[in-house]
Amino acid sequence: MPSRAIEVGDLARSFENGELLLHYQPQVDISQLWPQIIGYEALLRWPLMDGRFVPPDLFIHAAEQSGLVLSLDIWVIEAVCKELARINTSGAPRIIGMAANVSAQQFGRRYFAQSVADIVSRAGIDPSWLTLEITERAILEDSEITLENIYALRELGVSLSLDDFGTGYSSLFYLRSLPIQEVKLDRSFVRELPHRLRDAAIMRATIDLASELGLRVIAEGVEQACQASWLRLNGCRLIQGFLYGQSAARPDSASSS
Repeated sequence: MPSRAIEVGDLARSFENGELLLHYQPQVDISQLWPQIIGYEALLRWPLMDGRFVPPDLFIHAAEQSGLVLSLDIWVIEAVCKELARINTSGAPRIIGMAANVSAQQFGRRYFAQSVADIVSRAGIDPSWLTLEITERAILEDSEITLENIYALRELGVSLSLDDFGTGYSSLFYLRSLPIQEVKLDRSFVRELPHRLRDAAIMRATIDLASELGLRVIAEGVEQACQASWLRLNGCRLIQGFLYGQSAARPDSASSS
């Protein structure tokens, strides 16, 4: 793991030189006897010359501080839409969706939704195949413009996911008031399942609430079979994590076993 501070100039040069990568982590439906990949989350990666990767939390923070994250967000969305067009061909057995994280700064840009509409149009994809993940931080930082973008994206047909659910202070308010289709249960609640009783109680209540509201629920950070089994038995049918595959460079090369 790199110990030196992240230099924004190094990150910008790597981006300009096409060195940044997208890896795709499968999202798996475990409700049936045989788990089935139903989508992927695109994860931005910065490889080093020695084969290691810069930790995402470090370079994403540097990108946010410098404003470079705005360009990175758009590049990721464009790449995801191209992949969606590639894999959802006329001969594909089923439609696969993809999700991308979007920064708070991006949601605060007045014409962000229009930029997404242009990207989707150029790629020639159904906007419902694309999910953009938003955090409570994004909603809080610039509420008026952010809300305009959220409603415009929904009108376009893009799905919206509330990421890191359970880690903020106002999640229930957002479930009630925002036009989101999905919540992602934070990995911090999954980590100790099924042994930590308080986490299990919180997860069970959240899954039931989301179900009553007609929302999809995805549990992140699932690494053990006992975690997946508990989630399935308690009504959460969608998961992602190392249990069913680490991220891969291309969606069709990721394994579901």
